[in-house]
Amino acid sequence: MKYTGLIGNNIQYSRSPEVHNEYYRLNGLDFNYRLYDLQKNEISCFIENLEKNNIVGFNVTIPYKEHIISFLDKVAYPANDIGAVNTVVLKDNKLIGYNTDYLGFIKSLKVEGINSLNGKALIIGNGGAAKSIFFALKDLGIESIDITGRDKHKILNQFSEMDKFVEFNSIIDCSNYNIIVNCTPLGGINHLKEFTLKLENASEKNILYDLNYIPEKTLFLKQGKEKGAKIINGKNMLKFQAHFAIDIWKASLK
Repeated sequence: MKYTGLIGNNIQYSRSPEVHNEYYRLNGLDFNYRLYDLQKNEISCFIENLEKNNIVGFNVTIPYKEHIISFLDKVAYPANDIGAVNTVVLKDNKLIGYNTDYLGFIKSLKVEGINSLNGKALIIGNGGAAKSIFFALKDLGIESIDITGRDKHKILNQFSEMDKFVEFNSIIDCSNYNIIVNCTPLGGINHLKEFTLKLENASEKNILYDLNYIPEKTLFLKQGKEKGAKIINGKNMLKFQAHFAIDIWKASLK
C-alpha cells in the first residue's frame, strides 16, 4: 500500500482523510491518507523518511504552505508564481510542489455557476492560501483586489499587485466589493469566535466565500447570509483540490 497525507499544525479537525480515502475506495486505488500533525522542526525528519514510510505524496496546510518550498527540488506552475505549495509529490527521488488550491477554488466557483468575475475583491489574510486566491481571482477577471490582514508589512511586501491595504479589525463596507474571501482560520473550528471583522452593507450583490468548512456557516458567512449575500464555504474547494492532488500522485507512479 502507498501512503499519502496532510502535514500541518493542529489539524485533527481535517476532513481530508475522509475525502481522500472515500475517493480511493470508490476508484480502486491502493492508497491510504493520514494526518501528520507536525511542529516546524519535525518537517525535515518527515521529508527524509518519505521513501522509507512508502509515502508517495502529501498535502500541506496552515502554517507550512510557504515554508515547505525550501525542501523542494522543483515548484511547478502556478505554484512557482503564487509562492505557495499545498501538494507535493515524490517522483524520481525528487520533491515537486504544486498548488491545487488555485484549481480547487476556481472549480468550486464554477459548480456554483460562477465562471468569471468582475469589479473588486477583498481578501482577508496574508498566508499561502491568500496567495492562491489572489492569483485565481485575477485569472477569473477581477479588476482590483484589496487585502486586509494582521501582518501589514508582509502584505505590502508580498502583494505588490494589490490595489490597497485595508486595516485589519476595521468595518468592511461590502458595497465596495463583488466578492470577499476569508483565507484565514479565523471563524473556523480552531478559532470559532475569533472573527472580529464587521460587515456593513452586505446584500444579494455580494459573494462571501470562506475557505473554512467547519462549521458550515462561520461567523463571517452568517453576517452575509442575514443580508441576502451568496455564501460559499470551503467544502467543495477541499474536495476538488484533493482530486487534483490525487491525479498528480497517480501520474507519478506510471
